[in-house]
Amino acid sequence: MKINKYMEYKCENGRLYEMNYLKGFSILTIVLMHLLAFVDVHKKIITLSAVGGAGVHVFFVCSGMGLYFSYLNKKIKFIEFIKKRWTKIYIPYIIVVFISFLCPWMYLGNDRLSAFLSHIFLYKMFIPKYEESFGIQFWFISTIIQFYLLFIPMCKLKEKIDNNKLFLSMGLLISVFWWIICYVLNVSDIRVWNSFCLQYIWEFSFGMVLADELKKGKIYKIYILQLFFVAVVGLGLQAGLAMYSDKFKLFNDIPALFGYSALSLLLMNIKLIKKVCVIISKFSYELFLIHILVFKTVFQIIQFNSLTMQIIEALIAFILSLICAFIYNRLINNSLFKY
Repeated sequence: MKINKYMEYKCENGRLYEMNYLKGFSILTIVLMHLLAFVDVHKKIITLSAVGGAGVHVFFVCSGMGLYFSYLNKKIKFIEFIKKRWTKIYIPYIIVVFISFLCPWMYLGNDRLSAFLSHIFLYKMFIPKYEESFGIQFWFISTIIQFYLLFIPMCKLKEKIDNNKLFLSMGLLISVFWWIICYVLNVSDIRVWNSFCLQYIWEFSFGMVLADELKKGKIYKIYILQLFFVAVVGLGLQAGLAMYSDKFKLFNDIPALFGYSALSLLLMNIKLIKKVCVIISKFSYELFLIHILVFKTVFQIIQFNSLTMQIIEALIAFILSLICAFIYNRLINNSLFKY
C-alpha cells in the first residue's frame, strides 16, 4: 500500500473521478450498517456501526455536485429535468416498492395498501408511519425528490447571486434554522422532520459549489495528516453528540460529513477498497434500493439462533444483494425505462 503525502482533487472531463469512489464507499458502509441490525451482535457494535450511516451526507454532497456538473455542461429547464429524474430514480424505486408490497414480511401493518399508495403518490414524506415502510432506507428517496424539485430554482438563484460563499452561507443558515426548529418543537426523532430537505440543504449546496469551483479549474490539495485530523475530530464529535442526546443528532451533520469524508478519502489509498468501491458505484443506486428487501427475505426464510450461523447467513445475504443489484441495474439500463 502506497500512501502519498497529499491528495489532489480536480475536474477531469467535466467530472470529479473521486465521486464514483465516494458513492461506492458510502453505499457499502450504509448496507453493512443495515446488515448488522439482522445479527445478534453486542449493542455497542450496533452503535459503532451507525458511523456508516454518515454516508448519506456524502450522498447529498455528491448529488448536488453531480447534478450541477450536468447542469453546467448542459442547462435544461425544470420540466425536462424532472422528467429525466422521474425515469432514472422514481420508476426503479417504485418497482422495488411493488415487489416489497407483495412480500408479507416487508410490512406488518394492517394498512398495507395505504402504505403502498403513499410511495406511489409520494405523500409518505409527510406521514411518519409510512416514511420508512417497506424499507428503512426509503426515507432518502423522499428527501432527494424534494431536492429535485428545488434544484433548478437553486441553480437560478446561484446564477443570480454569483457568489459561491454567499450561496453556501445561505444554505447553511437555512439548515441551522431548521435544526433549531426541530429541536424546539421536540421532533428531532421523527423522520419526516429530521430528514426534510432543509436539514441537508447546506450539503446539497456545498456539492453545487464544489462542482462550480472544480469546473472553473480549481485544484484542491489536502495533506494526509489533515485528513487524519479531520476524520478523528469529525467522527469523534459526531459520536459524542449522538451519545449525549438523541436530540443533538440534528446538529452533528457538519462533523459527520467532514469526518466521514476524510476517513473515506484516507481509505482510498488502499487499492483493494478503492477498486471494490468504484465497482459498486456502478450499481450503487440499485443496491441502495434492493438491499433491505434481500436481507429481510433471506432472514425470513432462514432463521438461526447461533451467532456464527447468523454471520454466515449475513454474508450470504450481502453477496446476494450485490448480485441482485447488479442484475437489476442491467435490467433497468437495458429496458424501456432507460431515458
